[in-house]
Amino acid sequence: MIHLIAQDLAAGTLPLASVVFLTAALAWFVFCGIVLWIVDVREHRLPNAWTGLLFVGGGLLLIATTLAAPDESVLTNRVVTTLIGSMGYLSVMFVLHLVTRAGLGMGDVKLAAGLGLYTGFIGLEALIAGVVLAFVFGGLQAVYLVLFRGGKRSTKIAFGPAMLAACLGVLIM
Repeated sequence: MIHLIAQDLAAGTLPLASVVFLTAALAWFVFCGIVLWIVDVREHRLPNAWTGLLFVGGGLLLIATTLAAPDESVLTNRVVTTLIGSMGYLSVMFVLHLVTRAGLGMGDVKLAAGLGLYTGFIGLEALIAGVVLAFVFGGLQAVYLVLFRGGKRSTKIAFGPAMLAACLGVLIM
């Protein structure tokens, strides 16, 4: 998202309303993300209330950002990719949930809907990067647990933090 803001700043097309909505959307991501990260690490679950808040709040703020942007802004016309991002990430994770026979929890599937909004807002390449990075980070976490914490095949891994870190990485790029 930073590169989108930089492009608009360089072109002089970034209106105050879009800045306010986008800043609020990013703050909302950080706030919900911190809570979800902590709960998932402690309890190995992602509460519906918080994944729902991330999805609804993020969706409203990101769509408001694009609707408030002038026609010449790079932030305009992002509603479709935002929604495609959400549905795409959600669909991929739901299929993986079914294939892994609940090895990947429904909390992770619901989290994907909210994270897909954010990565989809940037573009489809960002969406793909977010999904791939989540599995890279999750794999690194699994390797760490096996090598340094005595993890076994049955060891549960909180995948939400890997998904959140991947999304944050994409948002910062």
